[in-house]
Amino acid sequence: MGIFFREGPYTVQGEGMKKRRDIYRKGRLPAGMIFLGGFLLGSILPNILWRMEWHQKTAASLYLIGAFADKTSSDHGYLLQVLKMRGSMYLLGAFCGVSVFGVPLAVIGILITGIQTGILLAMSVLQFGLQGGLIGAGLLFPQYLIYLPCLFYLMKLVYSQSLDIWRSHGLFPAKVSDYISRVLLCGAVYLAGIFLEAYCNPVIVDILMKSLKIF
Repeated sequence: MGIFFREGPYTVQGEGMKKRRDIYRKGRLPAGMIFLGGFLLGSILPNILWRMEWHQKTAASLYLIGAFADKTSSDHGYLLQVLKMRGSMYLLGAFCGVSVFGVPLAVIGILITGIQTGILLAMSVLQFGLQGGLIGAGLLFPQYLIYLPCLFYLMKLVYSQSLDIWRSHGLFPAKVSDYISRVLLCGAVYLAGIFLEAYCNPVIVDILMKSLKIF
């Protein structure tokens, strides 16, 4: 007489918990889930705090960005500013990958990026309605099409490398060499996003500001 085991809800739940444990055991960073959580948090906060002074700062920021978009692409000052801001963040993450600080930095970095993106879009919509939402999206285009994949890839590398250091309590030259080569390759793609932000994004924002006539 055979014995049959029926798969129930506890089995499914147990498998789900096992999969989540395997993710962290194998050194995988759920970057998409963390970003989405931060994005949702960033979208909710402005709605709760709308009565405060945040909307004035958002309006001023949009105005300054729109005014700056009138500059020509020959102005390399903005490129240096973007390079300093984005490049320093990238280098900080890359260096933390060869230390025990890479694990918390990877999680916090993606979370903060999601929160900032959500806040920007939410505040733009709250201040100017649908047109403001288009402006907010324009502020992220096209550079974020490169930034986000590179950020996810870099932070996964940082998380995995730093987690290996935690486990082994040391650095292995072969793994560090592979890590550095991947970071440099990702950095080359990330650099393309910096140029897009410096030269293409101001033009796009300028076109949106003039066509929508918010100011």
